[in-house]
Amino acid sequence: MSTEINSEKNMLGDTVFFAFLVLFIGSIVRIGASIYLPAMPLIAEEMHISTAKMSNTLTVYFVVFAFFTLLAGILSDAYGRKRILMSGMFFFIAGSMVCALSDSYEILMTGRIIQAFGASMVPGTLMAMIRDACSDMKVVSLMGWLTVLGGLFLVAAPMIGGVLTQLFGWSSNFWFLAIFTLFVFVLTFMRMDETHPNHARNPVNIMRTLRISLTMLRSSSFILVLLPVIAFYAIQGAFLASVPFILMGEYGLDPVLFGISNINIVIGLFGGRYLGMYLLKKYDSAAVYRYGAYLAFFVVFLFLMIVFGVFSGLWSFLIISGIFASAFGMLAPLGMKSSLSAFREVSGVAAALQSTTLFSASAIGSAVVGILIHQFPALSVEVVFAMVSAALCFIAAATALKGISNNR
Repeated sequence: MSTEINSEKNMLGDTVFFAFLVLFIGSIVRIGASIYLPAMPLIAEEMHISTAKMSNTLTVYFVVFAFFTLLAGILSDAYGRKRILMSGMFFFIAGSMVCALSDSYEILMTGRIIQAFGASMVPGTLMAMIRDACSDMKVVSLMGWLTVLGGLFLVAAPMIGGVLTQLFGWSSNFWFLAIFTLFVFVLTFMRMDETHPNHARNPVNIMRTLRISLTMLRSSSFILVLLPVIAFYAIQGAFLASVPFILMGEYGLDPVLFGISNINIVIGLFGGRYLGMYLLKKYDSAAVYRYGAYLAFFVVFLFLMIVFGVFSGLWSFLIISGIFASAFGMLAPLGMKSSLSAFREVSGVAAALQSTTLFSASAIGSAVVGILIHQFPALSVEVVFAMVSAALCFIAAATALKGISNNR
């Protein structure tokens, strides 16, 4: 793997305010995916739907998100990043309001689809903005922070959602999303600069974009470095679909304790990010991938211990999930940055394809868990999640090591 890190100075994105605004915008999708997790059992009960069917509200979100993300990348390369970001936020607000007003499973799913359509315009466009405006080291740093704060919102959003659900009912989660996104929308309109000037824009050309996408997917410099991250995102989808029913259903936590219990994810992501940055600065990207792969293999062993009943109980689950988050925090920022850097001239399409690939993986992960829960009701949700995660973690570790050997 290349060890060259561009250290350009005084770029547009190398400011504290730009970093703050990017992280604020990036929080929308994560909060949208996780704030209502504590309310899922309550929604399922009120709408008389099964656990597996309730998990479909996450699966459809990821599927629609992944499907439209590539289109957002095409449009951001043609018309600029800021306009696409703000359009996405508008639809996300509308979808949140539909969810808040829903009184049936069908209307809730409709709202989630609209939410996902809006959300699909955010991450890829935001990644392209970072790639446009930042030096290489800043790109790795910001993507690391996006990964870490994604974990923070995984904790903070369910805590907020748990309090809102207990005080005002489950629909208040979606009203909160609408108001929060409106605030970010106004902040973006007033303070975010366009990072993709007119002279750098590419006109909409679907066939050209498809050719570029196929080229990227066949390129080891794009897909091989991203494969471990793809596997981790599939685990993320499985985690989001199953963890409410593990912690609240099987271990009896209330909505607020559910949010607090995920603090292990934040600790793991923070630790993994800092360890990854340390290894990158002291050695090179190959060292990050090597030690991240070793940690992922260890996580495979731990998940298998859950499957075979050697480890059990709430604390075992929380500790193992936190160790997994450390591996995620180590590998994800570098893998995401490296795959984008290989195609700088079409960074909008590259970022969109990256987001499409990652959130497709999340959709597959949540769908697989839902299917297995439905097909094997005798198995606990925790065991199903551990089985899926062990397999995916093995893929992540193996592909990380393969990436090192192919780039020597």
